Amino acid sequence: MKKLLFAFVVALSFVSCEDDTNLVNDPIDQVDPGDNIPEATILGRWIPEGFEDVVLYEFIEGDRFTMYSTDGNFPTLDDFRAENPDIPSNEWSYEGDVLVIDLHFGNYSRVVPSFRCDNYVMDFISEDGSLHSTYFREGYDLADCQ
Repeated sequence: MKKLLFAFVVALSFVSCEDDTNLVNDPIDQVDPGDNIPEATILGRWIPEGFEDVVLYEFIEGDRFTMYSTDGNFPTLDDFRAENPDIPSNEWSYEGDVLVIDLHFGNYSRVVPSFRCDNYVMDFISEDGSLHSTYFREGYDLADCQ
């Protein structure tokens, strides 16, 4: 009886597990803001306003990767790194509320991220308080942000 109960518990644990290994690096087909509101974090895949089909930034802990496209389709981070092993990332960190991105050769971007539209849109605010740029999460329609 104990063996049967143990086998049932093990089988149940496998059935209830969800494979989320591809959720981090796979592009999002469509974002539904009503379902899961992401955290207010720069981690993830971001598209700069005005460069929707051309540039995507992927922030992982401590590194930012820049990906380019000619048709609006961007590779997963794993595919990008495999195809471009010599392209360096930009290191980033916080100094208080200020996001500091190392652009290499002694150049740094210093901005304060400000999140809106359920954290699907992020404005970078310059040190003088002006809007530097706007980014939105991959798969989100910026027109939906009022």
